Amino acid sequence: MTTQQSFYLAELYVNPAELSIQAPAGQQTSVQQKPMEVLAFLAQQYPALVSRQQLIDTVWAGNNYVGEKALTNAIWQLRNLFEQLAETELINTVRKKGYRLAVAPVYQPGVVKTAEPALEVEEAHTSNTRTVRRSYSGFMVAGLVILALISVAFYYLFNPPDNTEPEVSLLTKGSGRAMFPALSPDERYLVFSWRKFEASSDLYLLDLQDNSKPPRQLTFSIDDESRPLWAKDGRHIYYSSKTAVYGECYIMQLDIITLRSEKLAACNRHSTVYMDISADGRYLAFNGSVTPEGASLYQLDLQNPEAEPQPVPCQHNCQYRVRDLAFSPDGRYLAITRRAHRLSEEIYLHNLATGEEHKLTSGEEDIMGLVWHPDGKRVLYAALRHGKRQGFILNVADTTTVSLDLDDFAWPSRITASGDVYYHNSSNVPQLGYLPLNKGVTGAVFPLTAAESRYEAPHYSKAQHALAYVSNESGYMEIWRADAYMENRQQLTRLHGMVKYPQWSNNGRYIAFVGRFPAEEEDKLMLLEVKTGRLTQLKTGARWHGQISWWYDDSAVIFSHGSNLFSINLSSGDINQLTVKGGIGAQMPAADRFYFSKGRNRGLWQLLPDGSEVQLLPGSVFSSRTAWTVAEQGIYFLQQKPDQLLVSYYDTGNGQLQDVILLPPDLLHLLSIMSFDAENQRLLFELSVHPRADIHKLSHPLLH
Repeated sequence: MTTQQSFYLAELYVNPAELSIQAPAGQQTSVQQKPMEVLAFLAQQYPALVSRQQLIDTVWAGNNYVGEKALTNAIWQLRNLFEQLAETELINTVRKKGYRLAVAPVYQPGVVKTAEPALEVEEAHTSNTRTVRRSYSGFMVAGLVILALISVAFYYLFNPPDNTEPEVSLLTKGSGRAMFPALSPDERYLVFSWRKFEASSDLYLLDLQDNSKPPRQLTFSIDDESRPLWAKDGRHIYYSSKTAVYGECYIMQLDIITLRSEKLAACNRHSTVYMDISADGRYLAFNGSVTPEGASLYQLDLQNPEAEPQPVPCQHNCQYRVRDLAFSPDGRYLAITRRAHRLSEEIYLHNLATGEEHKLTSGEEDIMGLVWHPDGKRVLYAALRHGKRQGFILNVADTTTVSLDLDDFAWPSRITASGDVYYHNSSNVPQLGYLPLNKGVTGAVFPLTAAESRYEAPHYSKAQHALAYVSNESGYMEIWRADAYMENRQQLTRLHGMVKYPQWSNNGRYIAFVGRFPAEEEDKLMLLEVKTGRLTQLKTGARWHGQISWWYDDSAVIFSHGSNLFSINLSSGDINQLTVKGGIGAQMPAADRFYFSKGRNRGLWQLLPDGSEVQLLPGSVFSSRTAWTVAEQGIYFLQQKPDQLLVSYYDTGNGQLQDVILLPPDLLHLLSIMSFDAENQRLLFELSVHPRADIHKLSHPLLH
């Protein structure tokens, strides 16, 4: 049981009974019940170290199934709150042991009301008694403080705190984005991909033993060269090369001495290429297209010049595509990530001898980097949690994770024997912007937001005169609404999970969205009644849902699943499959106007009332996946060309195509969301804000 007594933690006033924490400046913040119970128990046990099991037994009554994830979430909430209110770290994590407060809590003395005195007391006597009591209280407080200091001193004398301060050093300082560091086998060189502004990416080599030398350029192609990987001989590098527009993709081999390159295999042009080399250096494994049997992992025999990539048979979890992969140091296992959809990606341990797999993580999203620790017992990975890129260490045996407490962490390199790792910072924080359409000359995209929080997926309702969007302004990715220019913001959901694709109904009564709740693996198609806040799940039977939209009369919601489009009727719950030859996003402004896309570089299509399909624009013009929107008489969309990004307009009446504005290639993305605001005659965008990315070296006690 935890105490309800209030206490000071540093300069913060913690009131467990009222579930509040007050900062010195006076601002008061509410805290949820379970995180407050965790904090109160840590304070009650101070200065002792409190194990995770103790906290689960106390706060969650020993329910390990619920408590494991809930405790991690509670600690994250408290740390996120303290980051905003305090100047120092207030909770320490002791690896494999538990948690303790970093400062001593100072409890407020309880106020006890006594009965009225039976006899009157002279004024002078009362005054003297108060003086004596004040003096006595002062001595008591001073004595308690001294005893507390002595206790703390003795505790840390015999229990010295672990040094958990990471050391981060910057290695690159150039224009553009330096990414995907790969460490050579002898740990002398670092190869990475460097994309300068307004140019494609090339590979560069950095000599870690000679800081005076600038990075040496290794490739000079007009294609994007990315994801380098060292061969075991320390002379050759494998990497992916992809054309910017048409998506031709090849895995290449480069000799860093002669700079001679050659093609080894074709790769998936529609997704990022992830690859690793087996422990003995013989096989190159990489992700690829899904075979009819469900395999999406391939291997290439590097010792056979005539060999072709062969799919690795899939026995388990084949419904989820393989993305990243890493061979274990002993060569017995592959750590792989499997993505169900944009809201769910988990790590699995794949036994190379038997093909057996078991899941190691739960509740992760968009993993960006995966590497084994040299001890073969842990895996380091980067993932997106509540809109922030962070690094985590996964214990393979017991599947527990520990945070590095380092934001903007992505794509870690091989970990050295001394525990150092190289990574690139990933602080892409999407913002909202708009493009005016009612002026004689379309000039530029104007920002609607400019903050440290993420703002994504805008959708405008003419009926409500309001925007719906997704933001982590509250610490979690939630759905918000605001007026046309982002004033009067209001948080609409408090799911503490993951949300995507908010879409107003045409009448402005509902917002449909896709969400995944904490501790759940599959997402749900949800309906939010804006006025009441009531949430309803639309039971589609699908494990995950892609882009969504509304039927023209609000009678149904359209969603994508398995690369085809479906609708669910709100009254009957009936599911109707709309396409059979592909479809990932649709908009239906009228009964006879149903437009949809089939994916990147697959064109714009119209579904006619009789179920037949007509292609309106070819893939060479309509390369967008989701970045398009229907206007009154036409369709606005992003069109990608070499080193260019165009906003174009297709007039559905006369079939004419018009270029609206030329944009910087990195300002928007073909996977971003676009919305048409007819009321204010503008296009709303999710801006892909890419600040400069650099390579860093991390020395962290948890990696030693």
